[in-house]
Amino acid sequence: MRIFGLVLIAAACLAPIYWYAPLATGRDAGALFSQYLGSAALILMGINQFIATRTFGLEAVFGPLDRIYVLHKWLGVIAMVAMGLHDIIDAEMNGIRGGPLAGIAEDIGEVSLYGLLILALASVITFIPYHLWKWSHRLIGIFFFMGAFHFFFIEKPFSNADPLGLYISFFCVLGIASYVWMSILRPMAPRGHGYTVSSVRHLGGLTEVELEPKGRGLKHKPGQFAFLSIKGSGLSEEHPFTLSAAPNSERTLRFSIKDLGDYTRRLRRTLTEGLDATVSGPFGHFSMPSGRDPQVWIGAGVGITPFLAFAESLKSREAGPAKLYYCVREKDDIPYAVDLERIAEDVGNLELIIVNSAEGVRLTPDRITADLGGDLERAHVFFCGPTAMRKALKSGLVLKGLRASRFHFEEFEMRTGIGLGALAAWIWDRGIYAIEKRNAARTQPAE
Repeated sequence: MRIFGLVLIAAACLAPIYWYAPLATGRDAGALFSQYLGSAALILMGINQFIATRTFGLEAVFGPLDRIYVLHKWLGVIAMVAMGLHDIIDAEMNGIRGGPLAGIAEDIGEVSLYGLLILALASVITFIPYHLWKWSHRLIGIFFFMGAFHFFFIEKPFSNADPLGLYISFFCVLGIASYVWMSILRPMAPRGHGYTVSSVRHLGGLTEVELEPKGRGLKHKPGQFAFLSIKGSGLSEEHPFTLSAAPNSERTLRFSIKDLGDYTRRLRRTLTEGLDATVSGPFGHFSMPSGRDPQVWIGAGVGITPFLAFAESLKSREAGPAKLYYCVREKDDIPYAVDLERIAEDVGNLELIIVNSAEGVRLTPDRITADLGGDLERAHVFFCGPTAMRKALKSGLVLKGLRASRFHFEEFEMRTGIGLGALAAWIWDRGIYAIEKRNAARTQPAE
């Protein structure tokens, strides 16, 4: 996530204090603070609805789309906390006369609060099936509209036409407009590039889909991903997948999709050549750097897909030496191994290393360091695979001299819990890292 975007969000939430502060004179400070919390929650939810639109330019402000999904989750969590506190802390003030809809607005606000809390809880309980979660997630905009109605007509110490009222109203309108766009208008006029399915292959647990453009097609970089929608066969819902082929002059595309859920299994069963498709994007900043520094690519299972595009792109660009660790569990089913070996022979600066756990082999920071001859400081490491493996490799490599900024990865999980366990693990890891670093410094021989 970009610091600039986080600062903008923080500033947007803190700005109302400028108008709330003068209102404190002669009023209940607790009630005024409660009203501020409700305002901040509406601002956060309005921003959250907007960033869910994937509007062009969002990545420039907030960072790659995978990080925006993480930001989206945490903005929702913070907004729910603010709304809960707003409900707990009495916001009523003496001497304020409400309009004819104030009572209704109070009741609708309660419905909005509990509806949003239930949906937010459903979002972080990851055992709820994805399709049910996504269906319920669409209702958030309706409850947000009810929250905006609550704000417009509730009793408060300022008018909707005052600067403070207009400021909060802007975020309410922004959120409602974003919801209407995503739920009603955008499905009526889907954006993206039109394609035709030209080839479908089944490689073990992968479904390889090749697409030919109907028009000029999509221009992407190796390692990026895009949203794929297939017309007909119950596959019209957009889903993000990594583009597994390097860019080419014809702008054909390839997706290599693992059977991981209801949608991908249905895609494997029903997808056929000749179907129309829409591809929107590309997204993501998971791309090779320029220069001749050594590179390490680590693809675990279906995580090999971006490195297929990386490897193919070496045919037409100069890059430093690259080691590709292809980590698999199956002994005989290793999709694309032959293709990668052929590319490695052709380009000369790519080394393919199969790490097969079925043979008792594990990829460790020690092995990577040894294979690089200890030259970690100049290396770039790219990782795509399970989160636990990524964290273990990153912490180990950083301890051995890799710069943390040179460990590249993307958050491919569209939906996660609130991460309290992960936060505790992160704190623990930082403590262990500090202790090991201090011990290493003590045992370093004096020059």
